[in-house]
Amino acid sequence: MTNFSLTWLDALRDIIDNGDVVSPRGELTKEIQQRTIKVDTRRPVLRVPRRKLNYRFMAAEAFWILSGDDTVQGISKYNPNIAQFSDDGIKFFGSYGPKIISQLEYVLNKLDQDNDTRQAGLTIWRECPEKTKDVPCTVSIFFNIRNGKLNSNVFMRSNDVWLGMPYDVFNFSMLVHLVCAHLNKRNENTVIQPGNLFLTAASSHLYDRNIETAIQCLNDGACLEQPDTPNELWQDPEHLMAILKDLRDTSPSDPLRWWE
Repeated sequence: MTNFSLTWLDALRDIIDNGDVVSPRGELTKEIQQRTIKVDTRRPVLRVPRRKLNYRFMAAEAFWILSGDDTVQGISKYNPNIAQFSDDGIKFFGSYGPKIISQLEYVLNKLDQDNDTRQAGLTIWRECPEKTKDVPCTVSIFFNIRNGKLNSNVFMRSNDVWLGMPYDVFNFSMLVHLVCAHLNKRNENTVIQPGNLFLTAASSHLYDRNIETAIQCLNDGACLEQPDTPNELWQDPEHLMAILKDLRDTSPSDPLRWWE
């Protein structure tokens, strides 16, 4: 099993030790190009105590994306700062949800028709994006079934390892669970389990303002294990969405938080 927390700490260390200094939009950043991480999607929650993750927002964003929502109102309750990335205060230009939902049936059909297909993919990127505060970071997501497990390859133009990666990994892992759940519901005689997530970023980076805290995480080194996601999350799409919806309003040690 791949421990995402250790994988994340390793990514921080690699960028701090080996990253090149660049300044996109004038912001000092350390960057490694073309870096890939591998995560077990059954264990997708970052469990590094010093990185005080907002688990309510983590669940809320996954629910927001997988329900196809693109509105500020649908997510800002759980992270008021996110509203600043909307151009009009109503919707987000680069929202993943509508693009995923509009292509989900195609992905399901491809996987249903041929378990070995390499064509089950969807795109998030907008060609020639207009000037916006919300250019999508993700370009495309491809799925394949190998040895009875659903794997996902995510290609990103940009991935902020400190701020974005912990939430991205959970979101993409829940998408894998959703695709599994739909496939399993369609075919009662086959069981497809969530497999690995391979996340490749053209730019894996840390902003200079986060490096000191990242070093503190590395010096501390503490990370916690977690159990596998409950089987019901990848067997029934309605159950998955209901759990994510309820997780938005949980507190530490709530029984719904399977990772604790």
